[in-house]
Amino acid sequence: MLKKLTESQQAQIIDKAVLEFAEKGYKGAGLSTIARNAGVSVGVIYKYYADKEELFRACVSKSIDYLDEALSRAGGEGRDLPEMIRVLVRQTQTACRERPEYFRMYHQITTSDDASQVKQLAEIIERPSAKAYKDTIRKAQKEGLIDAELDPGAGAFFFDNLMMMLHYAYSCSYYKERMNIYCGKRLASGEKKLGEQMVRFILNGLGYKGEY
Repeated sequence: MLKKLTESQQAQIIDKAVLEFAEKGYKGAGLSTIARNAGVSVGVIYKYYADKEELFRACVSKSIDYLDEALSRAGGEGRDLPEMIRVLVRQTQTACRERPEYFRMYHQITTSDDASQVKQLAEIIERPSAKAYKDTIRKAQKEGLIDAELDPGAGAFFFDNLMMMLHYAYSCSYYKERMNIYCGKRLASGEKKLGEQMVRFILNGLGYKGEY
């Protein structure tokens, strides 16, 4: 009988699996490599996950938890729109710096052509943030704070595109260099200053009428 793993050991499996999926994508990732890096046998992994797909979805679920936490903090009670965006940008910068492998895995997902997974994964990953962003835009429009002619869905989509590129800029080597080229290394290395520039750009794009 296989010994039951501790919570720490189970977390280690997820961490090593995320690294493997981030580096090699779903198809290229191997359970034997994940097991070896986690210090367990493949049999132990199968005790907790039916197959590679189930383990992959557990990794995706973990990455979504990070996003949900950032959204929750940004939408704290009493925050005005500029502060909500500011907190979300800062949370994203911090999460990407601390756990870049989760965002590299997301990059692998978004560049996959596996039709059997893409639609379902997109629904799971994108739906929560899409709703949160659209609700925020609608609320700000009702309060007369941003452009009333902006379609909430389009605004949410463009906003999330900016956030996605921020993910890549802090977690993928190519996009880090891209950020350096566009912003200059001095601004790119100044996390707070760069974040404030992004907040300014977003609020201007939304047609925000207040002070920030």
